[in-house]
Parts: sequence; C-alpha cells; structure tokens
Amino acid sequence: MGDDHHILKWNLLTSETTQVVKLPDDIYPIDLHWFPKNIGGKKQSQAESFVLTSSDGKFHLISKIGRVEKSVEAHCGAVLAGRWNYEGTALVTVGEDGQIKIWSKSGMLRSTLAQQGTPVYSVAWGPDSEKVLYTSGKQLIIKPLQPNAKVLQWKAHDGVILKLDWNSVNDLILSAGEDCKYK
Repeated sequence: MGDDHHILKWNLLTSETTQVVKLPDDIYPIDLHWFPKNIGGKKQSQAESFVLTSSDGKFHLISKIGRVEKSVEAHCGAVLAGRWNYEGTALVTVGEDGQIKIWSKSGMLRSTLAQQGTPVYSVAWGPDSEKVLYTSGKQLIIKPLQPNAKVLQWKAHDGVILKLDWNSVNDLILSAGEDCKYK
C-alpha cells in the first residue's frame, strides 16, 4: 500500500506478490485491516474484505477481489486507522479530527465513542470487543462501549503515541511512540 495507489498481498511461503486492487488516483491510503476470515476455525458468513482508510476523510470497504464495495465519509481530515472487531460485526475508525467512531459492518455510523482535542493515531479493540483502546498524545485510553462504564487512562510514553495493538490471546497491550520506545 502506498502513494502509487496499488495494494499488494504477499505469499509468505513463496514470496510472490499479487495486486489486490489499483485504487483510483484520488484515494491516498493510510491504513488497512483485513476482515477476520475465521475465528476459532468457524467460517464467517460475510465475504472476505478489508477496510481501507484514506487521507480524504473516508474509509472504503473493499472485497477480496479488489472491488470497492462502499466509500463512507467518516472524519474531517484523514482517517488514520480502522479496525474490525473480532466478530466482524463492527468497525472502529479514528482520525485527525480526534473522533473515535463505531460503525456497522455495512458502514452505517452507530456512535461517536469519544472526541479528543488532538488527532487519534491508532486504535484497537479489546479481546472481548466490548472496549476500545486508542491514543491521545502521550496517553493510552481504554474506553468501554457501555456509556457509564469507567474509562481507564494513563501516560504511556514521553512522546506522542503513534501505534498500538491489544493482543486478544494474552490481553497484553503494545504501544510505540515518538520517544523511540515501544512498551
């Protein structure tokens, strides 16, 4: 994925690359997340697809064969990250506008989970898909989807946090920041 508008996939066994899609010239990709093909060995009823976020404030739902199924106006400014939940029933996006939004699998807005005063660079679902972890400057925030549930927030780095993930198997969180550290 790059400014050349090509999205490629690599075969790890053969090192072969295959073009998935050639994006239109007006879409500049930022992030993508492939829909979980199967969970616990169970096939999903939804076809394989991925979400692609872009610099124009939209996210795009793209099929395995590279067809753009839907483009959604999501944020003011770039959509910096998008992630499917583990069931494949919801999508979370974050953007330069500081908003964290939850969407249905078809791209309908369910809720704006939070609003920050600064860009949100990265996001991840909790292992149970009931919480969302996101960046806020030097802070990490865990926000439950339930409106009145307690929010957990802590300073995690000495610089802006750019990337994070939450392991669904061991419940550990990984973050990386401009302080040149990962924790």
